[in-house]
Amino acid sequence: MYKKLTITLCLPCRNEGEHIKDVIARGPKYIDEIIVISNKSTDKTVQIAKKIGGRVKVIEDNRTIDGIGYGFAHMSGIAAAKGDIIVGADGDATYPVEDIERIINYLMKNNLDFISCNRYPLTDGTKIPLKLQLGVNLLNWEIRLLYGFKIKDALSGMWVFKKVVRDKLQLTMGEWNLSPQIKINAAKNSDIKFEEYSIAQHQRLGDTKQNYFKTGLSHAKWIFINRFSDKP
Repeated sequence: MYKKLTITLCLPCRNEGEHIKDVIARGPKYIDEIIVISNKSTDKTVQIAKKIGGRVKVIEDNRTIDGIGYGFAHMSGIAAAKGDIIVGADGDATYPVEDIERIINYLMKNNLDFISCNRYPLTDGTKIPLKLQLGVNLLNWEIRLLYGFKIKDALSGMWVFKKVVRDKLQLTMGEWNLSPQIKINAAKNSDIKFEEYSIAQHQRLGDTKQNYFKTGLSHAKWIFINRFSDKP
């Protein structure tokens, strides 16, 4: 680990109270700051996270678009992060936060600015429904055809990047489309050194907040429209 670097882990949450304490506990001790961002939680997510204290900070961002506030939560966490390195993951334990040190070492050794954590091809023990794998693959190809670069996992919810490129990401999408936007904006910016890094996905804790078919269509539409838009 690069000892002089400070690390912030951002965890967007909605009604993760039953397991948020366990998810936070998985964050390695070398992480300096863990930001829990609650979006429209109606359970005890906020109260439980606040009781932990110490390196754990809690933000409430209840903005939504058609009931979805995933992107708003991430943007609020990223804006508040104090670490030299900012890590995004999910509050449902899906992503391997125990591998953060290994990913940061790779980032620094290869002089990268942004790493998107790639789940494909699946590693042993990773279970993702076939229809979701197919959907991600179609979006990967759409990005390749429209934007001219290859990506293996357009919808990974884990990324690691240097805070110095935070403003260059130009994030605007408040709903699920924050996920493809952050990757596309990082990859197409010539001032950001972007790469993917292979990880395993863990079993989700709690219920999904997504309608996969509806979300997939939204992603495909946004990726197309964004390609020909003047906005980021």
